[in-house]
Amino acid sequence: MRHVRRRSLGVIGVALTLGMFLSGCGGARTTTRTTTGRRVAAASTAAATDTPLPTATTDPATVESAGCPPIGLGPVQPQYAMVDGLNISIPQRWTALDYPAALMPNNEPNAPYQVPLTASEAQQVGAFHPNPPVNPSLATGYALQVCNQTSAAHTLTSLSVSIASFTPSSGPVTIWHLCQDGPYDAATQQTTGGCGGASGDVDWLAATLPNDSTGATAPAIANAQVHSNGPNLPFAIGPNESIVFLVAVNGLTSQGTYTLSFGVSVDGAAPTPLTPSDGPFLIAPSATVWTGTACQTAAMRAHIPPSSQDTYYVCPPAS
Repeated sequence: MRHVRRRSLGVIGVALTLGMFLSGCGGARTTTRTTTGRRVAAASTAAATDTPLPTATTDPATVESAGCPPIGLGPVQPQYAMVDGLNISIPQRWTALDYPAALMPNNEPNAPYQVPLTASEAQQVGAFHPNPPVNPSLATGYALQVCNQTSAAHTLTSLSVSIASFTPSSGPVTIWHLCQDGPYDAATQQTTGGCGGASGDVDWLAATLPNDSTGATAPAIANAQVHSNGPNLPFAIGPNESIVFLVAVNGLTSQGTYTLSFGVSVDGAAPTPLTPSDGPFLIAPSATVWTGTACQTAAMRAHIPPSSQDTYYVCPPAS
């Protein structure tokens, strides 16, 4: 059993400045600081550039924080479940970094297609929530905060990810993406920028599922190959301490709709299932992507009405 080493919040801030910020799809990175001193994720579609994802060098076992401070997992604070003495946030995809695509009809004519995108969503990727989300980045995965608000240490024995349900599908899938060659704005005659984001104060774990079948299960283990030297379980969390995990999910390669479940074991007890709050998602590895960049040809622009309001379009890829 590994005991998580503790570091003061002030030192954590220095360590993050040196190495713990992880850029998302594109390199524009913005961070905000809560009144507790923790850094949380933020994301924007403005002026992002494509840069490689850096590898963090800080020992992730030092990111444990006092109490159970607010975290920026999404537009609102997550709900929590009590699991054998630990208060654990309901898993959810890190919305500032998962960059899902949106589904569109497959039978659209070879012409510009107006997408239901608001100016606010175009500027802040965290505000963009397509239903269903298509091909979200599971490499960033799901965030969980684990808080020990008791007077005794508790051990997080194991954490696992399962496919609660999988409904396979076939046939063509057509999508558009906010971040990659984003929609064309008729008002500005420009496409939306790439998406940037950052995260800090987290431990990275990964679960590699053995197949796409309902019931397939895998443990969440240290994800050193991708992000950082995350701690292997079990390990102890001391009184009035908390830690945040990002759990990458690997192995979902078949087209269809997935729902996941997380199993959390504390102090050696049987795992308690936690269902992610953001519901199912669609994986479509061979989807056709319509883009705003394709709308910049003279032939496509001729079919887009002039507008003084932000109005967004995507167009079919060249044949």
